[in-house]
Amino acid sequence: MRERWTRTTPVLLVGRQEAAEMIGAALGPVRIRGIEAMIGGHSNTNLHVELEQAPYAVVLRLYQRDPAQARKEAALSALVASTVPVPRYLHLGERAANGQTYAVVEWVEGETLAAMAKSAKDDELADMGHAVGAVLAAIHAHTFEQPGLLDGDLKVIPFPGGSSLTSYLEMSFQGLAGERIGRPLADAVIALARRNEGRQDVWNQPARLTHFDFGGTNIVMRDARTVSGVVDWEFAASAAPSADFGNLLRPPLGKSAAFVRGVESGYRSAGGQLPEDWLELTRLADMGAWAEFLTRPKVNPQVIDDARKILREMTGETS
Repeated sequence: MRERWTRTTPVLLVGRQEAAEMIGAALGPVRIRGIEAMIGGHSNTNLHVELEQAPYAVVLRLYQRDPAQARKEAALSALVASTVPVPRYLHLGERAANGQTYAVVEWVEGETLAAMAKSAKDDELADMGHAVGAVLAAIHAHTFEQPGLLDGDLKVIPFPGGSSLTSYLEMSFQGLAGERIGRPLADAVIALARRNEGRQDVWNQPARLTHFDFGGTNIVMRDARTVSGVVDWEFAASAAPSADFGNLLRPPLGKSAAFVRGVESGYRSAGGQLPEDWLELTRLADMGAWAEFLTRPKVNPQVIDDARKILREMTGETS
């Protein structure tokens, strides 16, 4: 699904001399062998920079959506590093030419889960699911006193409009998001959330570290049984675990029964707690993510089409 979405911001280019100066702030003098834009991100630019000396490769991450997220990502990397495979943030800085915030980030070897899963057989998908589920349990083991957004110091800022899914959807669909999918569908989504209000409570206490973009393009696999890195933490928040499962199990991964079983077994075996109706709860929670996509001023038309399709399937709306 996500591979059909295209960027709404341009991929930025950095010359070798400027890149060497930016990376040099973290590593000292470096010689650059090559620079290549990485596939995946839809808001920020990630550049794979090959070096002629150790560590031989790093990522230059240029923040285009919200520069304030750089500090948060670096802080989260440090917070979870002992239990979750994440790249280290080696340096945060501003480009001399224009003041743009950037990060020098450790390069993670491997292939994205999305790419690896395309040609995988059921037993391999089960192994991948188990590995990913175990890592997700390690992420969710970090808890906070209340749900909300995280600032650069990882302090919690209460969600606008409250923490209930119904209130968030009502707020989101008041404007552009409601116009994009039509009032009848928006009302049906809100009604579905209201009918199920409170069901998440079994899973909501305490609020947990939630990646909020835990999908196949942000999970890097060393092999079918090993996650080498979870990247791009800019949307991370203190929330319910269901949001991460909802993202992870969107099509096509969620269509694989073997992968879903693997995720469940990996999560439980690593100490994660799942209610009996966890799959249904994840689908309900994912409505909030689709609503958030629809509120963005710039969004790819394919995202809007996918949102309509998914939300119609969930609500039973046909028009």
